[in-house]
Amino acid sequence: MSDEVQFSLTVDGTSHEVTAGWSESLLTVLRDRLGVRGPKTGCAHGRCGACAVRADLGDGDAHVLCACLVPAATAAGGSVQTIASINGPDGELSDVQEAFLAEGAVQCGICTAGFVTAATELLETNPDPTRTDIEDALYGNLCRCTGYGRIVAAVETAARTRREQEDPVPLSTRTRAASLWTGLEEVR
Repeated sequence: MSDEVQFSLTVDGTSHEVTAGWSESLLTVLRDRLGVRGPKTGCAHGRCGACAVRADLGDGDAHVLCACLVPAATAAGGSVQTIASINGPDGELSDVQEAFLAEGAVQCGICTAGFVTAATELLETNPDPTRTDIEDALYGNLCRCTGYGRIVAAVETAARTRREQEDPVPLSTRTRAASLWTGLEEVR
């Protein structure tokens, strides 16, 4: 009896056929088998949020989860969105990513993908969050560089920007910032 299972998994809109061991985590499959570098390996115990992705595990309900805790085989037939698929309508940085840059909420990059993923889901489900809502949504994500003030401020800025205007940042600013963001995405 083999310890491996074959299944299909859609990651950031691209379908993949995967062969993985039953005990392999979704994070291991994403990073080691598929080469997806957005989710980071942090604690490997679901306590830091560096591996956060938004996933629909086949039940039609996508939500943020720690990829290090989910056995990859449970995602069979499902879909996963990583930081790579969180962007603006023309592929530029999303308003949340722009706010993180503007507020100085990005430093080493290890935690950024998890925070942006959680913040994006929050603002999609609650466009006018209170500070407590933001803190609750970000709970479970750890940052050792910036502290949390700038991160919370970034989410508040993104929420305010969404409420105030449809196109919050000129395209030229987004294009310049995109090169910085791409570099952060590659941090291991």
